Amino acid sequence: MKVRSDIMKLSKTMHTWVGITSGILLFICFFAGGLSMFQHDLSRWGTPQQQVLTKIESSQYNQLIQQVQSQHPATQKAFTLNISSKEFHHAPITWTERQSRDEGFNTTQMAYLASLDEQGHVQVTQENVSKLGWLIEQLHETAGIPGMAGHHTLGVYVMGVVAALYFLALMSGLIILLPTLIKDYFTIRPGKNKKRFWLDTHNVIGISSLPFHLMISITVVVFAFHDYFYDSIRHLAMKGDPPFTRPAAQIIEIQQDHIDVQKILAKVQQVAPEYEVQYIQFNGLDDPQKANARIALYSGEQLLRGANYDFMSMNPYNVDIYNHQGIHTQTPNANTFVHTLFSLHFGSYGGYSVRWIYLILGLGGAFLFYSGNLLWVETRARKQKRLQDPLPTQRKDVVFMANLTIGSCLGCILALSSSMVLGRFAHLALDVTSMNHLYMYSYYAFFVAAVLYSFATGYKHALGHLLCAIGISLLLIPMSSLCAYIFPKSGLWYDPHSLAVDVVAFILSLVFFKFYQNAIKRGRNAEVGSLWSFKKA
Repeated sequence: MKVRSDIMKLSKTMHTWVGITSGILLFICFFAGGLSMFQHDLSRWGTPQQQVLTKIESSQYNQLIQQVQSQHPATQKAFTLNISSKEFHHAPITWTERQSRDEGFNTTQMAYLASLDEQGHVQVTQENVSKLGWLIEQLHETAGIPGMAGHHTLGVYVMGVVAALYFLALMSGLIILLPTLIKDYFTIRPGKNKKRFWLDTHNVIGISSLPFHLMISITVVVFAFHDYFYDSIRHLAMKGDPPFTRPAAQIIEIQQDHIDVQKILAKVQQVAPEYEVQYIQFNGLDDPQKANARIALYSGEQLLRGANYDFMSMNPYNVDIYNHQGIHTQTPNANTFVHTLFSLHFGSYGGYSVRWIYLILGLGGAFLFYSGNLLWVETRARKQKRLQDPLPTQRKDVVFMANLTIGSCLGCILALSSSMVLGRFAHLALDVTSMNHLYMYSYYAFFVAAVLYSFATGYKHALGHLLCAIGISLLLIPMSSLCAYIFPKSGLWYDPHSLAVDVVAFILSLVFFKFYQNAIKRGRNAEVGSLWSFKKA
């Protein structure tokens, strides 16, 4: 297929500059986004044993609720009942004494946890609950950009703009590849020409995952600016009227004066038998007319509205009063398209098999942006044309982008893995009261240190050093669990349900050690004057 030369030139320029200006932020979001598919598993891995209370049988839920509400007045207004959710794995019941919206970087995560002991007596503890997955989700949404803008984090709006640029980069890249798409598709040419190999790999990953990337870019723009879209609809199309109207208030006949979990579960089974109840959030319990039970439902065979669940709600004092429009199988046809977009972005369908696929696509997307930046650097690097010529001095913008790419991209990986390890071993030497503060501040400390180290030592040396550091930090993840298993009184903890985290970290550590060996070998064997050569003239 032929493309006009002027269009090709414009597409190459757009693809280059749009990609280079947004590539690092997209790398962080895609890397964290891939990991966020298992954010609750990671949170469980990072939760100290003292923050996990005993599970109870379903027949004991009503007993636990009655005891907790009689002793803690705050639960007479609101609390969360965990049935089988990994998100609320800490205890059967959790609540906060002061209700607030979880906006921005909510490192506090202070909550009360309650369960029943073997004698059936209530046990309550107050904890700053550890949520490692929360940090990963924040990185996915904001690329680690702190600050608030209105009721959203600043990073969400920044990534909305970046996603629009990202869409342009995808379409311009497709135009560039059209003339040779059939001939070169799935062609990867290894050999001495490393730039050719990286370009082939970049193109294969980009084209193979193009539908995924288009969907992600479009949905991110919608997520970031949906308030502005709704305001535009209200002002332009509806003449100031709200686009969504609440149903008229109705008088609800109160059938009981207490919560009966078994009745709620039975009603859910009747309305949505294909779903499993994960947790129930109770709110407004002190006003029976406005009381609400928000029920999180999961099915591996459905397109889910949320990142992990579908939702239905009901009045806990009259289970016949319920709203099931948040369930995919019950939603009106007008909302099906929106539900589908949400589900496709979150990967909340198809169970763990789809989550593993999204993890691979997320990591592949991160490589796409990393390789794009390095290709820009390789293309603009000055080379020695003849042996008798003096070695060229690299342009400042090339050196700057190489240092920034190596430091930021590898620094993100190092910071996440190191903060995970620090969260485990810090308990041995420090009195840690807030795991989430430790995770967040240690992430930024390691990230900034990696970037500064890259600029201080130079990208060619920082590349190998950072790859080795990542391999070591990843290896320490399963080692910490192994130490906890062998020495149970060491102060470390081990969760057999999180074994997959340790196994994957061990495999990735071997991969990064291999990358380190390749980087060192390339630096030693590269010709004098090469962009990556350790040799001096």
